[in-house]
Amino acid sequence: MADQDLDQMLKRMGQTKVSRRGFLWASGLSASAAAIAACTPGSSVAPSSPAATSGSSDAPPSDAPSESAVAANIEKELFMLNWGDYVDPDNMKQFQADFGVEKFTYDTFASNEELLTKLQGGAKGQYDVSAPTAEFVPGMVEQGFLQKIDWSKVPNAKYIEEPFKNLWWDPKNEYQLPKDWGTTGIAVRTKIVKEEVKTWKQFFEVAPKYSGRIVVVDSPGDVFTAPLKALGYSLNSVDEKELGEARDLLMKLAPHVLALDSDQYNTKIETEEAVLGLTWTGGILELRDKPETADVAYYIPEDGTLFWMDTWVILADAPHPKAAHAFLNFIHGPEAQAKETMTNGYATCNSEAKKFIDPKVLNDPAIFVPDDVLKKLEGAKDVSTNPLRIKIWEEFKSSIG
Repeated sequence: MADQDLDQMLKRMGQTKVSRRGFLWASGLSASAAAIAACTPGSSVAPSSPAATSGSSDAPPSDAPSESAVAANIEKELFMLNWGDYVDPDNMKQFQADFGVEKFTYDTFASNEELLTKLQGGAKGQYDVSAPTAEFVPGMVEQGFLQKIDWSKVPNAKYIEEPFKNLWWDPKNEYQLPKDWGTTGIAVRTKIVKEEVKTWKQFFEVAPKYSGRIVVVDSPGDVFTAPLKALGYSLNSVDEKELGEARDLLMKLAPHVLALDSDQYNTKIETEEAVLGLTWTGGILELRDKPETADVAYYIPEDGTLFWMDTWVILADAPHPKAAHAFLNFIHGPEAQAKETMTNGYATCNSEAKKFIDPKVLNDPAIFVPDDVLKKLEGAKDVSTNPLRIKIWEEFKSSIG
């Protein structure tokens, strides 16, 4: 993918305000929902006294050194709230070894809505680092959930490619460090699903034949993409007629869906519990390299789909701010970052890391999207508070299975 094309795509994202999963959707959650989700189930993190929350507002450095161990004396714990299986295990172990971190707590959320519900419900001050989708950053800043990053402690930020800087969600590069980016698409077990499923339209057409064996990510922005694109509409549509047509497709799909699952959809595809999925690339692409799952395919739908980017942030009142900064710098060390792409199956924003990525991955069109496909991708607007979209989503969820 040419840098010029990526730059143009990101500029379009900036103009349309990408909202892959819709921050404002979470703002409307009921108080009771927020209360029951105050902490992640199974969390070993206890409330902690506030730590320093303000860092330098300077832009990421362009000529700073890139040592992996910038902070010589950091806290011995790090508490992370993240998507499931979203950091390479060897990188976590190496970070602990390099910095003497004795306890690395990794708790999960299944959607940006769940992340925000937890923070709104009382988890603020319990975690150090998280990875929301980029468009969530402004709302999280507004609600006081993030602190500015001290870029003097994250010199490896110099490797972030220019197209990923100064975008609308953080125009002064104060609050987030780009993590990776990717698409929403269709996962298929081709040895079972013999029909061609390379468009959203085809996805809906074949769904009844594979009833009970379809997995869908639990994310309204991604899910609305499918019917709207299948119908030839913008994934940002708030038109009553267009949303009504999208609702019809979703309600016809709902009885055939096995589960809404953002964490283990790849496992369901691997075991053939599901043979068709509305998914991301994470966890799917590695299945192609295993003999028993070599038939797994991931398609970026030819009728268009969603482009998204996730970010590293340091949460306000982080109990271990030094460890948090050290982790952000460590994870963007070129070799560590290359491992992230190899493990997660998402494209890196780090130019130097590409030198350490297997050429097979660099040339994989499902990860580093080719120019002709990139032009078909669309960023989302902040349409998540649209009452009709909310109503349709709740109706769809309640009709699953």
